Amino acid sequence: MSRSGSSIDVIRPPEGSALLERLRGQTTARPTVDPGLAGGLRDWLEDGLAGVTDGLPVDAAPVRVTKEALTGVLMCEAHLMARRTSPRTVTVELARGSLVDALFRQWVTTGRLDDPWPDALGAVRADGDTDIIDFLEAMDAPNSRELAREVAEHAAGVVARWPVPSPTWLPRTQERLVVPLVGGRVVLSGVVDLAFGGPASERASVCVVEIKSGRRRVEHRGDLHFYALLETLRSGAPPFRIATYYTRTGELDVEPVTDDVLVGALQRVLAGTVRLCRLAAGTEPTRTPNGLCAWCAALPGCEPGQARAGTDVPRRVGDATTDDDFSLLAETDTGGGGGDDEQELEE
Repeated sequence: MSRSGSSIDVIRPPEGSALLERLRGQTTARPTVDPGLAGGLRDWLEDGLAGVTDGLPVDAAPVRVTKEALTGVLMCEAHLMARRTSPRTVTVELARGSLVDALFRQWVTTGRLDDPWPDALGAVRADGDTDIIDFLEAMDAPNSRELAREVAEHAAGVVARWPVPSPTWLPRTQERLVVPLVGGRVVLSGVVDLAFGGPASERASVCVVEIKSGRRRVEHRGDLHFYALLETLRSGAPPFRIATYYTRTGELDVEPVTDDVLVGALQRVLAGTVRLCRLAAGTEPTRTPNGLCAWCAALPGCEPGQARAGTDVPRRVGDATTDDDFSLLAETDTGGGGGDDEQELEE
């Protein structure tokens, strides 16, 4: 927002061709692909993980490294372990994210939304997310109507701002990225909400978009950097842009993929993967006090966590009340990719 004399110019969220232009840009402005980049990054990862899996049982399943696992293990190993052994907590925020994500996928692939609420419910049922469905069916009528109203608002914003992508852009939703390392003993994996373009040998061509129904969080950038690294390793060429789209406000955060972005993501993956492998081998988790201690299932037996929680008002575990609290606690705020965090520690 900027002031000019007595008037105020409001920066409007991008819509239509302006939105797609921000995502796709000019072909001639895209960076050329370094043919040795992907191989160098993979060698760096393999060297950094050499010997890390030696403590795992020979017949152990691969240690899966996802965006959720990375966020959790780097925040607090004990919290991640406690969350793994606790029942999944579904909140209105998580349910809304799953419903909005389903509607977004339907719109960009078919260009049609007949009735947001039944369309979203049908898509979530088709996805087989029984926890979300059970939560929605147990809601009382006033809360259900309020959630349906919110979902309809998000859907209206998507329809108003997003043109249906041309098939020539190769739009893909829920694209799975899988990169095995260390002979398959470690697997990096993720599910991208939306991707445009195909890998190119000369100029970077792919744009990766994550859809969020909640508030902006700095952690969202780390998720996208992780996906940029996965796409680079998988296809041999980095995406040229990564973006986060917020359905509530229409805000679009776009970032070019540079070597610094990829190196930073790689260093984060190395740090988190070493910890995940150590935990999978049975090492006692490290306790790192943080802002979620008051909600952690391990709090009753965690002295550092109790000290960090301090004089906070006692809360039932999982009773997060804001988008910000819950998006960290659940480590995802939409349905997109939420099912990819598949028992990394148990495996």
